[in-house]
Amino acid sequence: MISLEDLKELFPKGREAILEAFAKQAKPVFTEFDISDKPNRLHFFLAQIAHESGGLTVIEENLKYSAKRMTEIWPSRFPTLAAAEPFANNPEALANKVYANRMGNGTAESGDGWRYRGRGYIQITGRDGYRAIGDAIGIDLEAHPDRAAAPEDALRVACGFWKWKKVNALCDEGDFLKVTRLVNGGTTGQADREAWLAKVRKVLKPASAAKPKESAPPAKEAAKPAAAAKPTKEEIRKVQQALRARGFTSVTADGIMGPKTTAAIDKVRRDKGLKPGSIDAALRKTLDID
Repeated sequence: MISLEDLKELFPKGREAILEAFAKQAKPVFTEFDISDKPNRLHFFLAQIAHESGGLTVIEENLKYSAKRMTEIWPSRFPTLAAAEPFANNPEALANKVYANRMGNGTAESGDGWRYRGRGYIQITGRDGYRAIGDAIGIDLEAHPDRAAAPEDALRVACGFWKWKKVNALCDEGDFLKVTRLVNGGTTGQADREAWLAKVRKVLKPASAAKPKESAPPAKEAAKPAAAAKPTKEEIRKVQQALRARGFTSVTADGIMGPKTTAAIDKVRRDKGLKPGSIDAALRKTLDID
């Protein structure tokens, strides 16, 4: 499954209380929500909550903004600095303003925007979401919204969101980009999510990969396989362009084989049933590169 040591390696900046509660609850909670049934489900879940929570460091939405920043984030709501000034550095008033009359919330005067602001590992937002997820996990989150960010409940809440949105089915298809759309409503931060996924898979490598069985040393006369040719900068650039065009990454086509490019290549090879590797004939054919 996943141990406290795994979590500390994955989320080195995560709060101790959160990591300890997470490790304690992981096995029963992931089993309850069928997330541990298949590797993709667990890996996709961990990568998505890692991005949404900043590596388990942010479990409540930060709504403290300057007037200028508000005009950039919500230009239709705050078309001028003067319109934004009353809400500058005032998180409660801002939440009540921008979340009013949607997602099941009442008017700004109801206080629902602040009451049901983003919380938890996946930042659930809005009265409707709190009610639906609470029903899915047997906790009255509508009456007790703060429990969404409490260490003893936050993992079940995030898994409840996963169940509510029926994310496991997309995990089984291997479509990480579609999972992002369900979680985020778009593809914001996809490159960072892909980088987290690569880290998750590295830390949670199968036991067989971590501790390979001993085998007899190869015969002295056995020839070593030839090393694969290192791709040129132009080859890398073409692959990056193809990966971007197909939505596997948002990395710049700079011809540099960085971690995000590597993570995207790994995903393509897994999804298409290719053997592990880097840029080769099989990958070029899959991406339709000359």
